[in-house]
Amino acid sequence: MFLRAVAIVCVMAGVAAAQAPNPNQAEADKYFAEGRDQLTNKNDPAAACASFEKAIELDPLAPGVMLNLGLCNELQTKRAPALYWFRKAAIAALEAKLPDYATEAQNHMDKLVKEVATTQLKNVPENARVSVNGRPVRREEYLRLEVDPGEVVEVRAPGKAPFRQAVEVTGTTAKEILVVMTDEVEAPMRDPGKRRRQLSYILGATGVVVLGVTLTYGLVVRSRYKDQNDDYYRGDSGYEDAKSDLRWKGTGLFVLGTAAVGTAIYLFVTTPKAYRERVDQARVTPILTPDHVGFGYSRAF
Repeated sequence: MFLRAVAIVCVMAGVAAAQAPNPNQAEADKYFAEGRDQLTNKNDPAAACASFEKAIELDPLAPGVMLNLGLCNELQTKRAPALYWFRKAAIAALEAKLPDYATEAQNHMDKLVKEVATTQLKNVPENARVSVNGRPVRREEYLRLEVDPGEVVEVRAPGKAPFRQAVEVTGTTAKEILVVMTDEVEAPMRDPGKRRRQLSYILGATGVVVLGVTLTYGLVVRSRYKDQNDDYYRGDSGYEDAKSDLRWKGTGLFVLGTAAVGTAIYLFVTTPKAYRERVDQARVTPILTPDHVGFGYSRAF
């Protein structure tokens, strides 16, 4: 059955591409062929799964890739993700009007559904998002959630710290998971560059003011030199005196202002950014539900 399934999905990838041209099809086909070689010739289902995952990212509607993802997970005894991909493959195949491929996926599902472990999720908030090792979980799956040993259930809800719990499996039964959500603690803000940033603001403002004074001084010197009623720059040395004032006093102010602005920019650019401290929070919370009494442990980090 395994070889037959691989042969089916090889043909199927081309059919899907013909139905809906995909600009990423060539790259997706490359990863698909790579995964098929790893699966059938090199007997490396883990590497094959990695290749097929790259292919499905580029061609998310390809039933052939989905079916192969189911196969490579099944060969690693990862029954829950295998069922996840076989179900998606069956639906995609029916939508593409490829009943033989849907039947192939269904044959694998019929076998795996008897072997996969199941658990129940209790006390899940209405607005929560649940996943198992990254696979999204629908609300209708809470009372029969298919899992594998060692997988991690993650629950996220607005304003709450993430809840994570590893699955404990015995045979085909997993220990029930009681979700305990705690309020999210906002980490304190740390700003190691605050004083440096403030200094850059002061220097920058000072530099701008000095540059403004430089411009004003130059205009004043020019105005007094041209004013016939102002005797400050009169006489044989008047021109040289005005020129000297602009050269030494005006240039000095310009250099000072420019240096202040440049230093301010350097300080601002190199100032460490503010950040929130890492919070390592653990809580033991009393739990009281219609059918449970006890304590819950949660950890936020």
